[in-house]
Amino acid sequence: MRKLLPSVMAIWVQVCACKEPVTRKQKQQPRETSTTPSPDTMIPGNDTIVATEITSWSRFEDYTGRYAGEVDLLDKEPLKQRFRQLLGRDTSSFMRRYQVAPPIEVDDGILYNDGCEPHNCSSDEASLVIDMKRDLIFAGIAVNGRVKLYAEKKDTAYPQRLLEWKEKFEK
Repeated sequence: MRKLLPSVMAIWVQVCACKEPVTRKQKQQPRETSTTPSPDTMIPGNDTIVATEITSWSRFEDYTGRYAGEVDLLDKEPLKQRFRQLLGRDTSSFMRRYQVAPPIEVDDGILYNDGCEPHNCSSDEASLVIDMKRDLIFAGIAVNGRVKLYAEKKDTAYPQRLLEWKEKFEK
């Protein structure tokens, strides 16, 4: 009997090992009720909304009375990349004419600052306006008294301060 017991145990272990494993029920994830139509059935329209991440302008509101060079205004996002994209090749022309600048002004969600080329403040100037509420950047460059205005999204509703800046060259 003692010899038989180990043999029975060995057989029992082998029988148990050959059974299929017990499957556990997995928690079912709720299925989404809406399905996205295939792209070929989508009709593009003018009301299409493109989601983009927007860096906040909130810190720019604290720049009142500070100098652009002091706060590295043109190197702060969301201004940095968008400003360079707006001006393109004319960025260096703007920078030459933005060297001497008064303190930044912020009023009712609009940041305004202008500057000039040293020793040419009556003819070679640059102006920057950020409409933080509308999320738009505007700029102006005066070269020998001739002004060129820039606006994101080709917006022609220029802020009043930029128009006033432009008028001083039309006299």
